[in-house]
Formats: sequence, structure tokens, C-alpha cells
Amino acid sequence: MKKVDFFIVGAPKAGTTSLYHYLNEHSEIEMSSQKEPDFFSDQSLQKQKLYYDKNRIDTLEKYNSLFEKEDVILRGDSSVSYLFYEDVPHKIFTYNPDAKIIIMLRNPIDRAFSHYLMDYSLGLISESFETIIQKQSKHKNANLFYQQYIQVSEYSKQIKRYLEVFSKDNIHFIDYEDFKNDTSDVVNSVFLFLGVNDDFQPYLKKKYNTYTAPKNSLIRYVYSFVAFRKMVANILSKNLTKTIRNLFFTSDKKPQLSELTRNFLKKHFESDVRELSELLNKDFTKWTR
Repeated sequence: MKKVDFFIVGAPKAGTTSLYHYLNEHSEIEMSSQKEPDFFSDQSLQKQKLYYDKNRIDTLEKYNSLFEKEDVILRGDSSVSYLFYEDVPHKIFTYNPDAKIIIMLRNPIDRAFSHYLMDYSLGLISESFETIIQKQSKHKNANLFYQQYIQVSEYSKQIKRYLEVFSKDNIHFIDYEDFKNDTSDVVNSVFLFLGVNDDFQPYLKKKYNTYTAPKNSLIRYVYSFVAFRKMVANILSKNLTKTIRNLFFTSDKKPQLSELTRNFLKKHFESDVRELSELLNKDFTKWTR
């Protein structure tokens, strides 16, 4: 069976969901039917008992079943866990040494807080962001929360691992701010990188995975149960599920990070951002200024 040709490996909360959908519109590209297959990180995720509930893709047969089209030039996998876990670059290289890698990077402070807001809206955590990042949490998953918000945002070591395995020519980096401000140009650069028809223009007005939160504490409590979310997804159509979600969730009043917390994180990420800038020969230090 034809192998997967390229991988969007992260970072989480950096525009990967939107890019996944935009690429999937291209007639020469097929993205996996399940976003985030996590096939090459499955063992690491299971070992950590990461708190997200996923449909496990733990065999090559299951992985191959996510791709059904025969008339496409390229197949792609978008799994943001691939950037963080140490053994993934080698696993991908062993599977396909000619694979192309796409890495999307976002201001680590904004990325961390956005990740927290997602978990909070899912009812996975009720403690404050500050409690987690200052390691004062008593939650059973406190270390995992810290990992997901802070350590996942420390990019330099993660990127080094890919540069040690893959040629730099086979890795395409995207700055989230560029993606947000000039989506068309960035998507076009991805088409050029992948070698597909770059005249195609996907529908870019639709935004994916944007911030929403339950309208009240009762909805948030009910929605926090994975079994409930699964039941709704299994019983109702996607459109009806979306309609119900729109009724009970709101995109208004997105919480803002305090300047005190932002300054705390600027100090934390400063050295890693400096190392990242040197590594990629691009100045990212605006993130921590």
C-alpha cells in the first residue's frame, strides 16, 4: 500500500487543524480520515496515560484504513503529538525516509494558554492556569497538564530531533502569525513544498478549532464526561451535534492572560526561544520581549 508522504507534526494549538482541512480540499492530497491518528506516538501516549480520549490507531492495518483514495498523489497525517515525543522522528523515518515534515510554531506563551483554555472548556481541569504553571496543582494529572502547557511549548529540543533525522530541505516551518495574517500565501508555500499544483485555492474563510466555552457551569460539568460526549457523537449526526454545541457553547468573552503571568512565562521561555532563533536562523525573540 502507498505510504504516507508528509506529516504535520505540531505544535498543538498552532493552526494545524485549519491546515489539515485546507490541504484536504486539494484534489492531489488525501489527509487521514481521522485527524490526529497518533500512530507513531501511540505507545508513548499509552505509557503516559494521557488524559485525552482517542480512537486508538495502534496497528499498521488500522493506520492504512484511514486512507482510501487511490487517485491522489500525496497522503498526509496531522498528529500534533509527533513533535513532542522523542522516538517519533526515527519511527517516521523508518516508515518513510523520504517523508516531508511540516512544523507550525506559535508564541509559546499564547500556545500554552490556548491549550489550557481548551482543556478547561472540555471540563478536564478546573484549576487556574497559574496554579498549573507554578506547579502548585494538587490534580492527579498535574504533571501531565504542566507537560502539555509548558514543556510542549519548549520547541528547540523537539525541532533538533527532527533536524538530526531529516534533511532540512524536507522540513517546512510555519510561523502561526504568518499563517493567521496571510493564510493564502502560507498555504500556497505548503503546496510548493509538497510539490502539488499551487494554483489551487482552498476555501479559507472557514476557521477551525476556534475558542468556545460552555455557557454555564452545569453544561461544563456534563460535558466533562467522556462517555457523554461519545454518546452524543455516536447517536447524532455531525451537523446536529454541531447545532447542539452552538446552543450550549459560546465564543464570547475569551479569557485573557494577565501581564503578571505573561511576564513570568517570558522569563521561563526566554532561553529556549533564543536557542530556537539560532537553530532556525530566524528571530523569534519578540515572543519573550
